[in-house]
Amino acid sequence: MQAPALIALIGPTSAPWEEVAPEVEPDLARLARRGVELRYVLTGAGPRSITSDEEERAAAPHVVDAVVRCELAGFDAAIVDCTADPGLDEARRMVRMPVLGAGESLRRAIDASPLPVTVLSGDLLRSSNTDALIEYVAGARVVALGGTGWSHLVPVLAGDERAVLDPLDVALAECLALLDRDQEG
Repeated sequence: MQAPALIALIGPTSAPWEEVAPEVEPDLARLARRGVELRYVLTGAGPRSITSDEEERAAAPHVVDAVVRCELAGFDAAIVDCTADPGLDEARRMVRMPVLGAGESLRRAIDASPLPVTVLSGDLLRSSNTDALIEYVAGARVVALGGTGWSHLVPVLAGDERAVLDPLDVALAECLALLDRDQEG
């Protein structure tokens, strides 16, 4: 019997577990897959949140350090839990395991989606109520959540004729496909 794939979901901020657990635990439960062990790994340093280029730059070295620690600890892959993908390119240069960014995976999924696609930016998600978001996506075949931490909106925004792309869902699917390909080759 094969061991489950061990995948790190890298929390790129200095927020402590007690603060992020209410959002992260439902995501981990929703993302659970057979044959996959998904663990949330906090950087424990950097900005409290990432809503600007400056905060993204400040988070990057801590994300890189966390990815390196994960590879040393035996993880098979890592996903950066932020659509700004802080430290992604440098982390890839530092390790052999696959490292994906929620943002880059989301952008590829958007490019492959049928039109029209409506992208809800992090700023829009933070500043709008549910009714305004539902109105905003009217007519879209695909809605892309432009930030992580908003997966609770997927069932609200999805419909019979509309799909919702959640950054962590698409990053995990892409990660598992990469790991399967590596295993076959």
